[in-house]
Amino acid sequence: MDLSTGFDSGSGPGGGVSGTVGGAGAAGSASNSGTPGSTPTPTVGLPFVRDGFAVNCPLCDPNLVVRISDLVNFPAAAPGQGMEPNGWAITGLPANFLAQASVHVRSGVLLGFPAEVRFTPTRFHWDVGDGTLIDSATGGASWAALGVPEFSDTATSHIFRSTGRHTVVLSVVYSAEYRAGGQPWRPVQGTLTIAAPAIAVVVSTASTVLVGQDCSANPSGPGC
Repeated sequence: MDLSTGFDSGSGPGGGVSGTVGGAGAAGSASNSGTPGSTPTPTVGLPFVRDGFAVNCPLCDPNLVVRISDLVNFPAAAPGQGMEPNGWAITGLPANFLAQASVHVRSGVLLGFPAEVRFTPTRFHWDVGDGTLIDSATGGASWAALGVPEFSDTATSHIFRSTGRHTVVLSVVYSAEYRAGGQPWRPVQGTLTIAAPAIAVVVSTASTVLVGQDCSANPSGPGC
C-alpha cells in the first residue's frame, strides 16, 4: 500500500526524483523517463537490506523533505483534558486545567515503505469560554502533584470573574519525526493541531461554611 505523498529531494547530474500528490495511479511514485531504448536513471535514495536483498529506500535520502500533510496514514492520538475542581469553579478562585497528551509512535507506510512516526506535544491552548485564552508549553499538573494547596495559581489555571456556564476547548500542537530502514529519527516539516473533546464548567459563588470534619475525613463535604 503506497501513500500519496509530496516531497522535495536534491538532484544530481544523473537526474532527480519527482513526488506525486494524490495523482491516480501515481501515488507515492518516483520515476525518470528517457528516450526510447535508453536505460532509466536510477531513483535517488539510499540502499538498505530487506528480505536479503539490497533495495532502494527513498525515505533514507538525506535531502528528502517530509511534511506534516504527508502523514495521512499516521493519525495522531486525540488528546484529552480535565480540570480541578471537576466540572465547576468558584468566582475569584483559580480553576486548574489539565491536558492529557503524551509522546506516541504510529506505524504505517510512507512512500511505499514501512515507517514509524513519532508525535510529541509541544504547545497547549485552552479557550476557557469567557474570552480568555491560556497558552502553555506544559499540559499542566494537579495541585497534589505540584505539592501546592487547592485553588493555587498554576501555569494552566484561570480565574473566572462571573458566574455562568462555560465550554472549555483544549487544542494541542504536535511536532513529528519519522524513521525508516533502521535510520535515526528525522524531523517532519510543520506541526499538527488536534482539539480535545470540550468540557463544560459551571462557575458559581461560594460562602464560608463551618463543618465538623475536613475534606480528608468527609470528601463530599462543602467545598471539597
